[in-house]
Amino acid sequence: MAEDLEQRLVKPDDLRLARQFGVLARGNPRAIRLDLCCFLIGRIVDPSFDQFAAQARLDQLAGEVRDLDASSVAARVESLCRVLFQEHEFRGDTDTYYEPGNCCLHSILESGQGMPITLAVLMIEVGRRAGLELQGVGAPFHFLVKYHDPESDSERFLDPFHGGREIDRQALVDRWRAAHRGAGPEPESFLAAVTKRQILQRILTNLKGAGVRKRDYDAAIAATDFLLALSPWSLEERRDRGLLCFQTGQYIEALDDLLQYQEHAGDAPDTGRVAEVIERVRSRIAEAGR
Repeated sequence: MAEDLEQRLVKPDDLRLARQFGVLARGNPRAIRLDLCCFLIGRIVDPSFDQFAAQARLDQLAGEVRDLDASSVAARVESLCRVLFQEHEFRGDTDTYYEPGNCCLHSILESGQGMPITLAVLMIEVGRRAGLELQGVGAPFHFLVKYHDPESDSERFLDPFHGGREIDRQALVDRWRAAHRGAGPEPESFLAAVTKRQILQRILTNLKGAGVRKRDYDAAIAATDFLLALSPWSLEERRDRGLLCFQTGQYIEALDDLLQYQEHAGDAPDTGRVAEVIERVRSRIAEAGR
């Protein structure tokens, strides 16, 4: 039993990938490469995918956008949408929305479908290679992309989940106000660009949730390791990692994470529940040592 307990530790390969991800994702914000970070995330789901082929695919799509030779920024963005959503038929996955693959850029390049935020990353990365600056927007209801149109001196919003269609800014504001009936923060705050780190955090949170839904706790733990590499100070992620490790019998890891949470969480409302789990973990470790 003691031998079995020693084997049930978080996989070293997952931790190595998480450290690599942390190096890439916590650098100069403007220098963060979303594609490279997303490819590391993709190895949680598919460790053996061909990254060079995925990068070549992004380059190919960008070349097709450049070949359309549009002049204005708006026309070039229209060319981007035409290549991605009309010619190559990338689309939102409405049937298996929460599948882990929908959180992975390489999987979208293979399957042609995904969730809003990863389709947004596809637009951003192909656009970057084609000389366009697009930004992610954590808008109400689901993730969007926006860009600045110098000719009209305005921000324009696109919905990657629905073929890159343009959405009027005022329509987004009105929809937010109708849904919240005047309560909460001003809708304009949700139309601001999010950082690349925030995009990565949201993708990982989606992947973590997908792992939990499928009871693939190892994948959920790996996603949480990446989240901790991004935000090492996050007590909530530390707690979640401990709870997930408990689910998979990784009791030593679980105890370490949950004790750290207990020490620093103060009077958080879930400290009682965490204390109960800690006692259960200690009992399992004691049983394994007999």
